[in-house]
Amino acid sequence: MGLHTNFKERPKTDQIKTREMPKSILVVRLVIASVIFAVSATVSMPAVVKVILLALAALVAAYDIILDAINSVESGDYFAASIVIVFVAVIAFVIGSAVDATAMVILYKVGQILIEYVKDRTLISAEELLRYRDQDDVSRTVETAGKPGAGELDCGSRIESAASFVLKILLGVAVLFAILAPLLTHLTVREAIRRALSIMIIATPLSAVIAIPLVGLVGIFSASRFGALFGKASSIEKLSEVRTILIDKAGVLAEEYPKLLSVQSDILDTNTFLTFAAHAVYYSEQPIAKALANATDGEYKLEVISNFSELPGYGVEVDIGGAHVVFATKELFVGRGEAVPYEGEDSDALNYYMMIAGRYVGRVSISNSALDSADQLVPELKNAGVAQCILLSEDGREELAAFARRLGFDDAYGELDVEKKLSLISQVCDRVQGGKMYVYSSGIESHSRADIDVRVSKAGKYADALVNPNCVNQLPSVFPIAERLRAIVSENAIFAMVIKAILVFLSINGWCSIWFAMFIDCAVAMFTELNAIRVTSEPLLKGLIKKREEEEELEMD
Repeated sequence: MGLHTNFKERPKTDQIKTREMPKSILVVRLVIASVIFAVSATVSMPAVVKVILLALAALVAAYDIILDAINSVESGDYFAASIVIVFVAVIAFVIGSAVDATAMVILYKVGQILIEYVKDRTLISAEELLRYRDQDDVSRTVETAGKPGAGELDCGSRIESAASFVLKILLGVAVLFAILAPLLTHLTVREAIRRALSIMIIATPLSAVIAIPLVGLVGIFSASRFGALFGKASSIEKLSEVRTILIDKAGVLAEEYPKLLSVQSDILDTNTFLTFAAHAVYYSEQPIAKALANATDGEYKLEVISNFSELPGYGVEVDIGGAHVVFATKELFVGRGEAVPYEGEDSDALNYYMMIAGRYVGRVSISNSALDSADQLVPELKNAGVAQCILLSEDGREELAAFARRLGFDDAYGELDVEKKLSLISQVCDRVQGGKMYVYSSGIESHSRADIDVRVSKAGKYADALVNPNCVNQLPSVFPIAERLRAIVSENAIFAMVIKAILVFLSINGWCSIWFAMFIDCAVAMFTELNAIRVTSEPLLKGLIKKREEEEELEMD
């Protein structure tokens, strides 16, 4: 098994034994291999016996590399690290560098254990970010991080492709060096091959790519600290490109289920009025339907409902028991030239008027105030680099425009059902440059055209991320994390490539053996993994966490 392993979930208490046993066996194998290697290197013996002992030490330490190489050949991955290592080791034995070859494979396996240890310690440190979070959120985050591919990053894929290309180039350079160097210089064939083998080991992209999934997992834990659970790190990464955000009003900025504030009717008693109203909106998807459903205890008689017509943003039109009922906002009646009593409206309430058989019978008011968590959401998103914030709602245009102005939105679209919302999002995606994000609470049972779909809920399908309803105001804090993920992956790749370039120079000049090249590459791999944890310890993230903790303490007070 090579260093390119999937980053699994850290074991729970009842899982530890299943993972400790293979590691214990590997440690025993390495101890035996090291003893055999030491004996062969220090005890005087015939050359043939020494080579046999060194070959035995290499097989005991890393026979699984051979199995992995065979699997790679069968799957057509001819440039896998395991194949390169096995090839280099075999050729090194052939040219008389058995000591170097054995030391290389032992160091490779030791490095594998150390890298795995560093990875586990890094994830433990990342989990510490969640020490004050709800235990359910912690469990869901750990479960998400344990899924295959959770830590993959788009920039990492590009780096892996580049590293694979460099690998092929350097392997070609190594082969040409082994062939041409003895012809053009004073180097012997054996020495030219030895230096070429060092270049081949350096060419393997281990240190350049090993930490990429770990950086992504640290990003998932960091985002979860602010109540945002991303299914994949690549979705967090896309935040750095988001310039336009479309946000649903219901469930994100205002209550998903508005409260019934008052009922006014001089003709019907309150219960009768609410019964009529609840039947009128029974098939509606608008906020008024949710408010009346929660306020009505009686049973529905669906057989009396007929000819239902949804009027997005305004209300409904329906026949109830043969009587024509219009239950809608003032704008609808004004547009139709029909008069309804109007005594001024509270900006924090939505008013719906009812007419039965052309006669006005009363009105209801439902809550329309913004949640406290929504007050600074748009300004903070702007500070995080978002250029445009667009508000979407089922509400009428006038009420929505006032609501949008209060919260600082750039634009607002009302009278939208689910189909119209998805169509509008597609139009925005076609005409607006940069990344797009859609934030909603419910009602969408598919992915939108936006680059990132964020659902404000603790559970749900289709969305790229779930945001705890209590943490909507913390969403802007995730954007800087996206920037740092990319930066750290780039830093790791550049650092690894610079070290490899230096090692190639040393190898060409004969100053770097194959075991030393492997030792340095493993050391660089561990460094890049340790560098991943910087996301959690930098002043930027610490400052964001401190700010949010202070806000949470104020809310509790």
